[in-house]
Amino acid sequence: MLDQVRELLADFLNALEVRWVAPMDVLRAAQDVLVGCSEWPIRNLPERDKILLGLVNSKLRLNRDCFQTLLDAAAGRRVALNYHEKASILEWLDTGELGQFEAWIRSRDLDPSLIAFFRPCTREETLSGLREQLRTGFVIRKDARKCSVADRKAEVLQALFGSYIFHAFPSEALHKYFNPDCREEYLPDFYHHLLRFHPQALHRNCAMVFLCIDEDMQRDLSPEDLRDRLYSFIRETYERLANHCFLAILIKPLTEDGESGQWRLVSDLVIYAEKHREVNLHTGYFHPEQVETATREHVEGLNSEKAQFRIANEGFFFKDCFVLSSNEVSNHGTPHASSDPVDLLLLFDKNERDESVIPCPGCRSSQVRGNSYPALGVRSWECYNSICPDRSAFDRGNRYSLAAIIKQQAIKEDDNQIPGDSLRKWKLDVVFGVRDEDVVDMLLRHFTLYGDTVRFVNALWASGMMHGRKVQHEPFAPSRVLSGEYRRFHDSVFFHRFVIDRIAPSSAKPAIPLAHSPQEAEVYEGDCFDVLGSMNPGTIDGAVTSPPYYNARSYSVWPNIYCYLYDMYNSARQVFRVLKPGSIYLFNIFDYFDNENNIVFSAMGKKRMILGAYIINLFRRVGFQVKGNVVWHKGEIEGKRNFNQGNRSPYYQYPFNAWEHILVFQKPGGSSPHLDFPTVLQSKPVMKMVRGENVLGHSAPFPSIIPELLLARMSKGERILDPYSGSMTTGRAAYEQGIRSVSVEFHKEYCELGLRLLEEERYSQEMSLFSNV
Repeated sequence: MLDQVRELLADFLNALEVRWVAPMDVLRAAQDVLVGCSEWPIRNLPERDKILLGLVNSKLRLNRDCFQTLLDAAAGRRVALNYHEKASILEWLDTGELGQFEAWIRSRDLDPSLIAFFRPCTREETLSGLREQLRTGFVIRKDARKCSVADRKAEVLQALFGSYIFHAFPSEALHKYFNPDCREEYLPDFYHHLLRFHPQALHRNCAMVFLCIDEDMQRDLSPEDLRDRLYSFIRETYERLANHCFLAILIKPLTEDGESGQWRLVSDLVIYAEKHREVNLHTGYFHPEQVETATREHVEGLNSEKAQFRIANEGFFFKDCFVLSSNEVSNHGTPHASSDPVDLLLLFDKNERDESVIPCPGCRSSQVRGNSYPALGVRSWECYNSICPDRSAFDRGNRYSLAAIIKQQAIKEDDNQIPGDSLRKWKLDVVFGVRDEDVVDMLLRHFTLYGDTVRFVNALWASGMMHGRKVQHEPFAPSRVLSGEYRRFHDSVFFHRFVIDRIAPSSAKPAIPLAHSPQEAEVYEGDCFDVLGSMNPGTIDGAVTSPPYYNARSYSVWPNIYCYLYDMYNSARQVFRVLKPGSIYLFNIFDYFDNENNIVFSAMGKKRMILGAYIINLFRRVGFQVKGNVVWHKGEIEGKRNFNQGNRSPYYQYPFNAWEHILVFQKPGGSSPHLDFPTVLQSKPVMKMVRGENVLGHSAPFPSIIPELLLARMSKGERILDPYSGSMTTGRAAYEQGIRSVSVEFHKEYCELGLRLLEEERYSQEMSLFSNV
């Protein structure tokens, strides 16, 4: 049998016109394959030559320019291609299958002129590309190890030879050789193979849980009792939900103790869902001592015994909060405010670390090792089989994850394709003209697969089979209610890492405004905690701010989320102190993407931040009441780019994040005026970049329409505070309306910028009045 291996090696070298001494371990692996597949006929030489040239094209990416040109031509004809279509086209290019491409064009009824862009490498070009690679060893791919040109040549040829041996037989032969399950029952589709032989990792009998929270649910329950039940439900749902599947919670308008029950629940449920599991992590990426050291250097009075940094908080991953209005609203690009009630739809997914070995999708062997975590909780694997067809050009094993396999399967099946009108309707996370049944339709189509079983709790809007999914109804009745869970969680070790009172200096001098600031617009340079700490309590009539977003700008960087929340908590304490009872505090913040740096410091830790939920929690601890949240709907600020990679299938349909929080807080007491703030404010963000130049001078300004929400409810002579004033948007808007302002800014250059803009606006206003005389 070794002679037959040497014959195949000779054919391989002759076809590629190269010389190479194959390592003995590779020859033995090839010999084992030939013995194991002896009952199967080997492909003839012309077939193997054609496959080999395709492998060279594929592994060295020699058709990448042609492929990109073809994709651009398709895009120019408004043809959106999904993952599998792109993969098929690239495969046809690599193997020169013009007939396959032409048949696909006809099946899609596409413009036949696309055929002219199908120009794959010729045999001569393929061999020339291989010779150049072997001669130079040049590589730009991340999966290639650093090595000499000779070693690089050996890597490339070894990867090609292993794939050549695999493709000498039908795939079924090798799959049965490498995987005993395939010998028991062979399923050509790898996903179906996993369903059959790895049901514990890929069961779909609970692929989504959908909960509706309405006023009836809170009847006869205190807010704490309701949360004990909801927290218990979240814990149970985490355990029963299939991995890489979704929890959706719809919160109807409701009030609690004179506050916005909707937004209180958003805060409580989002934080609990993400952080409720206390785990002693032993994975190599978790370095609690580094997290603790960084936090201790920033947070005064940190108690390590209470904080217990060795405990990691885990749970669901927050994906989005949809704002849903039943009314059709269009502002046609002009600012528009709506006071209609809205529903809030929270979406979470479960990514639980699972060390169960998943065979390689390419060769189906279990010669795999855990590779890394491309995202927290998502385990990836690397194949170490030298005869795997999916080894890279530089002999790195195929890397894959169960989550990626599920996403790719969603694309593959026609039953999973989502209608275009649904994709358009749900492109943003602020959606108008929404009925309850629309929510159900979207969740099933966008976040489950055909054939899944989903559980609807306290929601009777669908039954039986819907879009090929089996819908089962359940009452809201956790099997075991964890009494006192709300209080236990909110006094857990997680909060002891940042809910810590900063001690104000005992000898703080009164803050002095910058000398050249107008009397009506006081500007203070410094840390807002210190500046406000020197002011008399109860002397400010209202506050508006947009604070630095955690690590979003170069001027606002914190070691981790604990340090940021510590600062936000303590600045809120000072604002609360200086506000008069009954005063309003508008707080603008955005739940964007970043790394909390409290579990892992690499890119795998990047996720949707829950800054709005954190802020509500901290401000309520300080003493503020949350009265509502003005949803600042910014529209399609990211343009018309394709947000789902051209795929019309589930798991790719995360919407554009189109809104920011303008949280409405109130200090209890006083006359407590009627709060009539809108629920949704449609307004474009400030356009600061013109032809690549920042014409404003500040990298993150917010529009004056935000402070004007509060200024319109204030009287002349009153004072409004902005503790993070930046370019002084609040102060300038207040000056224009005759309201006194107090602006606090840490950076001197922004203090100067704000005052300069104020002077320019005063001058323009005076000149306008003069010209009208």
